[in-house]
Amino acid sequence: MKGLYKVLPPFAPDYSGVCSVLFELGGIVVIHDASGCTGNFTAYDEPRWYGSSSAVFSGELREVDAIFGNDEKLIDKVENAVRALGRRFVAIVGSPAPMVIGTDYRALAHILSQRTGLPVLTFDVNGTCYYDKGASLTFLELARLFVKSASISIETGVNIIGATPLDLGNKHQVKKLVSLITSAGCRVVSCWAMGSTLDDIAQSAQARLNVVTSWAGLEAARYMECEYGIPYLVGLPLGRVPSRCFVDNIRSSLGLGGEPPVSQNTDEPVAGVHNALVIGEQVMSNAVRDCLRMDMGIANVTVASFLSMDGVLMEKADVYLNGEDALSALVSERQYDIIVGDPLYRDLVTPFGGDCFVAFPHIALSSRLYWDSDCDYIGEAGFELVREGIVNGAIRRLTPVTGSLPRSVSRSRKSGG
Repeated sequence: MKGLYKVLPPFAPDYSGVCSVLFELGGIVVIHDASGCTGNFTAYDEPRWYGSSSAVFSGELREVDAIFGNDEKLIDKVENAVRALGRRFVAIVGSPAPMVIGTDYRALAHILSQRTGLPVLTFDVNGTCYYDKGASLTFLELARLFVKSASISIETGVNIIGATPLDLGNKHQVKKLVSLITSAGCRVVSCWAMGSTLDDIAQSAQARLNVVTSWAGLEAARYMECEYGIPYLVGLPLGRVPSRCFVDNIRSSLGLGGEPPVSQNTDEPVAGVHNALVIGEQVMSNAVRDCLRMDMGIANVTVASFLSMDGVLMEKADVYLNGEDALSALVSERQYDIIVGDPLYRDLVTPFGGDCFVAFPHIALSSRLYWDSDCDYIGEAGFELVREGIVNGAIRRLTPVTGSLPRSVSRSRKSGG
C-alpha cells in the first residue's frame, strides 16, 4: 500500500530542513507549534544541538490560543527574545497546528518586522513533506534576501550550497570537503550552511562557481546562475577517481586548467558484482555510484530514493520510491549483487536478495541511532568504505550509540506538532 510505512521510521520533516539550514546563521528561529515539533528537531534531527547552541524556540501554541487566534502571545515572545538576544533576523517556521488553523504568516512577518526592525523570514511548512523540500525553500530564501550584488569577483572563489548534517553528516566531512577544494587552489567564499556566517553568505556573489552538494541546494544555485551569472556544478568527491574528477571539474570551470583526463580504476574490478543499488539522497547516491563505477568497474548502478529527485541528475534506470513496497519490489525484480544505503533499509531488502549490504548512515532517516557512527566518505575514505563493504560481502557492523533510543521510540519523531 502506497504511503504505509511498516518498517522505516519517518524521514526528517520539512520544518527540520528549514531549521537545519538556519542553525548557524545567527537568527532567532521559532517553530510555531505546541513544542512537539521543536523537540523532534532538537532531539532527533540536529546533531549540532549537542555541543553547540542556537536560538531555536517553540512558539508554545496552546489550544486556547489557536481557537481564539491569539497571535499577540507569539509576537510578544519574539519581541522579548530579540531584546534579550540581539540576533540578525527572525524566522517563523510552520508546523501541522498552524496549518490547520490557517495562520497568516505574511501578517506575522509584517508586524514583527515593524516591531523588531529585523528581517523576518516565514516558512509555510507543515510537517507533511520531507526535510529536503524545507531545506530547498530556505536556501532559496537566503539567496533572494541576503546575497548582495558584488562589485568585485574572486577569481578562484567557490560557494558550497546544500550542506546540512541531514545529508552530509558531521562537520568533519564538511571540513574535509572545504580542505579538498582549497588544496585545488580555490577559495571557499561561503558554505551554505555549515561553517559560514550570514555575512559570508551575503558575499556569495563574489564567487565564480557554486558547488551543489545536495538536491536541496539546486534551486538556490539556479537562482544565482540567473541573477548573478554564477554557474554551478553538482556532486561530492567520494572515492579515488571521482575525487580527482571533482577537483578537475572545479579547476576547469574556473579556468585554472585541469589535470590530464582521469581513466577509470578498472584494474581492481570486484569479482562477481555486476549490478548495484544505491538508496538515499540523490546527490550523495550519485557520488556513491561514481565510486562504484570509476573505482571498481561496476557499470550497472541504480540510484533509488524516497526523497526528491531532479530529472537532470537521473539516469534511465533510476527510481523514485513512493513507498516501502516499491523498494522491496525493486530489489526482488532486479536482484542486485550489492546494495548501499542506511542500515534501516536492510530489513526491506535482505528478504528479497539484498544479501551484500554496505551500510551508509543517513541522519535524515536513522537519526540518533547511527549519527555517531557517521561514515568518513570524502576522497580516499569513500573508496575504502565502499570497497570494504563489498569485499566483506556482509553488512557493516554498526552499533547504535550507548543510550540511544530503540527504533520503536525513534518512530515517534515528527509525530508531534
